[in-house]
Amino acid sequence: MTDKERLSVKNKYPKAIIVWLAVFLCLIVLAGCAHQSHAEKKVSTELKALQASETVGSEVANLRSSLSDEGRDHFDGFLEKLRDFDFEITGSREDDDKDDDYTLVSVRVRTYDFGREYLAAWTEFLRSHPDGLSEDDLTDFYELLFARLDALDEKSYIKDLDIVCIDPLDNGEWIAGIKDNKELQDAIFGGMMSEMETLAAD
Repeated sequence: MTDKERLSVKNKYPKAIIVWLAVFLCLIVLAGCAHQSHAEKKVSTELKALQASETVGSEVANLRSSLSDEGRDHFDGFLEKLRDFDFEITGSREDDDKDDDYTLVSVRVRTYDFGREYLAAWTEFLRSHPDGLSEDDLTDFYELLFARLDALDEKSYIKDLDIVCIDPLDNGEWIAGIKDNKELQDAIFGGMMSEMETLAAD
């Protein structure tokens, strides 16, 4: 990547990150809240709620409306794939340094490699704009990006992680640390959020 390309990334990337975080927050905030008797069941319930969520916020709608008809179709296809992640509860354990009401639930997430395609799309786009980017160019980038994301047909991204669960009242009503778990967020996004952070830091 040339110095000019790196400057373009530095100047334009923060806005791209904000948009994508807004997309995710519109989905993640809808996690289920039904109480379960065990920590593993609580995590499973909330992850299934994420898979079923179809509500999006105004930021997502505004981004979608800026696209062509074909781009909107690809955008909708990407959102379907984003919710189409698979997960497996692989076990749970109590933390020896915590009270009995603190449990780590291990989860394996499998989804599409959105991070790989995001990086490839951004690199391709910068190469086609050697003189820098304008605000209008970002819409063209999203058109390219969503086409690539929608074309993914194999869930090749796998991530193992832990989710903290607590039962503060010791009554079986577990609270799962879903909404603030950045590692889980990145896993559902197929590593795309970590690729954003890496590019923004260059």
